[in-house]
Amino acid sequence: MVRVISGAEVARVLADARRETDRWFFKGGTGTYIRAKTLPECVAAARRERRTLLFRIEIIDPTHVEVCEAYARHRRSVSDGPDATGEPWTLERTRKEAYATILAACWHKQRFGMLDIDIGLARTMTTLRYDLAASRVVVTRDDPRGEALVVDSGKFYYGWVSAELQTSLDQARRVPVEQARLAPLDDEPTVEEVRKLFEVIGVELASGYTDRDVIEIIRKALRAKDPYE
Repeated sequence: MVRVISGAEVARVLADARRETDRWFFKGGTGTYIRAKTLPECVAAARRERRTLLFRIEIIDPTHVEVCEAYARHRRSVSDGPDATGEPWTLERTRKEAYATILAACWHKQRFGMLDIDIGLARTMTTLRYDLAASRVVVTRDDPRGEALVVDSGKFYYGWVSAELQTSLDQARRVPVEQARLAPLDDEPTVEEVRKLFEVIGVELASGYTDRDVIEIIRKALRAKDPYE
């Protein structure tokens, strides 16, 4: 019922899951891999085939300092140095990664009308990452080189995880992505556009964020580094 994989096979299995899926449910930390690979590749495939795409994302709430600190501490406890992206895990990095996932979701939604995307912000953290596609669910931890569990869609545990992810998302703080239409984003969003976006969707940027901080969020949103490489 459950397969165990590790190393480069994790990225391959996730790539296979992305290829023809019409849905993706994610629950995890800040969604770095979602921005780098999953969302853009799934959107590109759906656009080519002119079909709808359902996305559900649950990440930690960047406005909740306590959960972001807890997540950063957890990542440092696994490894106190930079990860595969070249950055160490700090409170500020954690918050910016989560903000970037929200921005990326809104940016893609504005460019592909058949993308049905929902985001929930959690005030508790999980040490696991769930990626559920039409064909399988993949459960990983923070180390992309470590082991992962794979369950195919025909198995009963797939249904259990699907129901669990939906229930968890229902309890999270919802981001009104549909409101993003009130703050149009250019192909390369400006600082002003991004500030306006977070204002209209009701997710406050951290107090004291400078234009340079917002530019970093834009970079992370649209040019995220793949943590599996």
